[in-house]
Amino acid sequence: MELVLRNVAEPLDEFVMTLDELRELVKGGGHRTYVGYEPSGPIHVGTLITVRKLRDMIRAGFHSIALMADIHAILNLKGPQDLIKEVSVTYWKTVFHELGSRDIEIKLGTDFELSEDYVMDLLTLSQRVTARRAWRSMTMVAREQEDPFVSQMIYPLMQALDILYLKVRVAIGGTDQRKIHALTREVFSSDVPLRIEKYVPTALHTPLLPGLTGGKMSSSIPKSHVAVHDPPEVIREKVMNAYCPPGIEDQYDEEGKLKNPVLAIAKYFMLPETGRIVLRRSRAFGGGEVEVTSYEQLEEMYRRGEVHPMDLKTAVADYLIEEFSKVREVFESDKDLIEPLYRLQKWQKERGLFGEVEWREVLRSYKPYLGKEE
Repeated sequence: MELVLRNVAEPLDEFVMTLDELRELVKGGGHRTYVGYEPSGPIHVGTLITVRKLRDMIRAGFHSIALMADIHAILNLKGPQDLIKEVSVTYWKTVFHELGSRDIEIKLGTDFELSEDYVMDLLTLSQRVTARRAWRSMTMVAREQEDPFVSQMIYPLMQALDILYLKVRVAIGGTDQRKIHALTREVFSSDVPLRIEKYVPTALHTPLLPGLTGGKMSSSIPKSHVAVHDPPEVIREKVMNAYCPPGIEDQYDEEGKLKNPVLAIAKYFMLPETGRIVLRRSRAFGGGEVEVTSYEQLEEMYRRGEVHPMDLKTAVADYLIEEFSKVREVFESDKDLIEPLYRLQKWQKERGLFGEVEWREVLRSYKPYLGKEE
């Protein structure tokens, strides 16, 4: 249970559906768990929270699946089917196996979502879920659109069915997926007649990392995240320029969520992996180095001014550069594993999904592998 609940958002009674069900599944062992991803952009440090969660679940006795939801990405207008699929089995698969676990099974949505049974079950669900209920379960970005597409309302119904068709007992996602999983549990608790075997899955949710520039961490905003393939100098520049309010300021937003992205990376990514961080102590507290072994200890020292923001940023940048070095080496040795992602992002840029400034940032990240210039 300690492994299963590591890095799960709090309060647990809100972001685990439900703890009692989860305990029973852990006791039984051998069950399936999954995370669904739109493989429509670079993998960044925020994505790796769930990648590492899949690895935790393997260590806890589960079979972990990473669903490359290529059809979902098409519904969200993120790219053509053939290119989305190619990115899934090259760049995305490589990162999951190099930075997560080679025991994570990679599945494509097109492997099963176009079958007759799946399509008929999807149509049956569409008869049982109102348009308003589907809209409420969509991600915040989709809900905020003035005129969302029907495809974006199909999206959560497909997520629900994916769970059954993958025979998953524990669905994992970020906190933005909670409403979709609540809808899933509600619908599958009803008498809806499906061709696939029906049951009520358990779900748990991991925190969303705040963006480096404030606001949301997004794969379409390069400066908001550190991508796993970013060159060392780009990683350091992004982290050193990141939003990181001094300790005397409130580190949490009005909803009680950590808003300092540098502290968040330390809390959800560094400390769970290493168990310790060595930091420079500010001169006012005697200088030298100090070892931090818990997030509570780190935050308290940061609040007191014992750790300076720039020293915290230096430690985080050093860690990420080293942590991602292995996957960078893989891409440097085999450019065919990263080139499809470049072509996908070029397709997105040509269709206005991000602008010239973002595109220049994108090109910087590919220079060591493809020789792309600004």
